[in-house]
Amino acid sequence: MLIRATLLCAMLAPFTVTSNPQVEPEGVLEVMINSAKNDDGEIQVTLMNNEAQFNSKETPVAICRKIITEKKSVCKFEKLTHGDYAIFAYHDENKNKTLDENFLGAPKEKLAVSGVDLAQNQSPTFTQSKFTFRSQLAQIFINLQ
Repeated sequence: MLIRATLLCAMLAPFTVTSNPQVEPEGVLEVMINSAKNDDGEIQVTLMNNEAQFNSKETPVAICRKIITEKKSVCKFEKLTHGDYAIFAYHDENKNKTLDENFLGAPKEKLAVSGVDLAQNQSPTFTQSKFTFRSQLAQIFINLQ
């Protein structure tokens, strides 16, 4: 009887494996934010995977808000599907969940965009800002400007 059950399991095993849908590779992305102005407020990190999200026309993949300790903060995105992403981060000093601007439209709070030096390029695109995530665990370091 035990042999029959083993043979039946062995015969069904290939069908079980092939009937499962293909699982997208995924991993964990840790974003280390440095150079906050102070420890007041929070850091917001927005993760996007296309131009429409980058231009605020679609909901981003994820948003993380964390407190600041010693002018640093860490956001962790778990079960993130492998692909191309861009990051926008800013120091929300007054916790109003908005990047504050002056009367000319210039940011009053420190910010950063992945892969772009904002001193050189004040209007980055998704293509300029994107990076490829294909890892079980990856870390990105971003300095606010």
